[in-house]
Amino acid sequence: MTDEVALKPSMYEKLQDKIFCYMSMALLVLLPVIEVVFEFLRKWKVGSFRRFTPSKYQAHIIKYFAIVLTAFIIITFVMRIVKGFKLYVADIFYVTLTVFMLLSMIFSVNRGVFAGGSEYYCEWPTHFLCYYGLFYAGSMIKDPNLRKRLMYSLVFVALLEGVIAYFQTFDWEITYCLFRDDRVSKTTYGTVQNTNFYGTLSTVLTAVTAGLFIFSKKLFKSQIFKWVIYAVSLLVFYTLLASQARLAWLGMIGLVFTYIVSLLVMRKKSNIDKDTFRDISNGCLVIAIGYLMVMIITVMCTPYIVSRVEYTASNDVADLLTGDEGFGSGRGWIWKVALYATKNHPLTGIGLDNLGQAFREMPTYIEGVSRVQDKGHNEYIHTLATQGIPALINYLALLIYSVTGAVKAIIGEEDEEKRSILWICLGVVAAYLAQALLSSSVMNVAIYFWIFLGLITPRTKAVSFKKR
Repeated sequence: MTDEVALKPSMYEKLQDKIFCYMSMALLVLLPVIEVVFEFLRKWKVGSFRRFTPSKYQAHIIKYFAIVLTAFIIITFVMRIVKGFKLYVADIFYVTLTVFMLLSMIFSVNRGVFAGGSEYYCEWPTHFLCYYGLFYAGSMIKDPNLRKRLMYSLVFVALLEGVIAYFQTFDWEITYCLFRDDRVSKTTYGTVQNTNFYGTLSTVLTAVTAGLFIFSKKLFKSQIFKWVIYAVSLLVFYTLLASQARLAWLGMIGLVFTYIVSLLVMRKKSNIDKDTFRDISNGCLVIAIGYLMVMIITVMCTPYIVSRVEYTASNDVADLLTGDEGFGSGRGWIWKVALYATKNHPLTGIGLDNLGQAFREMPTYIEGVSRVQDKGHNEYIHTLATQGIPALINYLALLIYSVTGAVKAIIGEEDEEKRSILWICLGVVAAYLAQALLSSSVMNVAIYFWIFLGLITPRTKAVSFKKR
């Protein structure tokens, strides 16, 4: 009888793991797949799809997943209370993230308006529920095999996005780019309709595929799969460069920096054996050589890198030296407006995903003349302006807790498979957080970040409220 009782929580946890994993995988994979299918239906003028707008349904798909995911999370909370509730720090952050989001929505200057009402650009409250639900789901998935499957599914996403983006370098498109007015000819946008959005997405996918290749010996045996991942990673990296998104360069710098520092730390402070350390170092070297060759070919055969370097040197550097607020393709002015709004709305922000209102509150604003921007082009400043100071502090506290917890776990973990998975996830998170200094959260890209943030967030030191 005692054995049967002991087995029940284990069986329940395994089922819970699988539901969270496969539900997350379904969203991450289906979102780009459905977009491709719908774009082809429009191209072939099938029924009402002939009037289809790219990205039209992505916001709604995420919304429906958010509803289902939130419902399941509530069920898990109820089940945990029944079995003897244990509170984890990840649970607390899930609640605080949701509370601050709801407060900024309720006290918004323009309640019900998100990113000016653009469905393909806005972040609805349900989208944030999806982000936080994915974070919660990632923190709940303990089985390393399920964690691997989730990352393997992103290899498929990387291949799909990489192939589509590669054809876009020849201006071969399924339909058209939604943000075509902002797109330079033969630059990449994948299925997310914007070159900067794709810069962020390709950064995440490059980090995932690079990590899987580097730690391939500890995760799977197939040599064919290993080199397929390598090829996919190089393809996605090329399309990252072809997006001409400098924020992606920053993300890659963050990824490289993370691996260099972590290797130095692991060599001195962990119990990693010499053979394993050599395998990881060799993997890093091989993937780095591959990326370097891609960069050389890109410089020799395309204007993707050279043109952006020249633009940065002639415009942004000059703007910074002269104090012009237009540096960073206008980011200097956007950040100034966002920080100005924080003075007037410090506690709950100007409103959830409602940065455009900050421009309208500027003393120099002229209706119909002044520029209005709905995104902060810096995820941290955007969160500060739209959700308030407490929300930003909460978000930064989550990042610090998750990253430091992951670092400690990697150093102390003896199981090489678990350590490898966590190391990959840390690299993905670091790459995203680095590029977030120049980009904004968007619904069809942010979902990939939040699941990985959950995967590195430790569920340790639980406080049980069950009576003894």
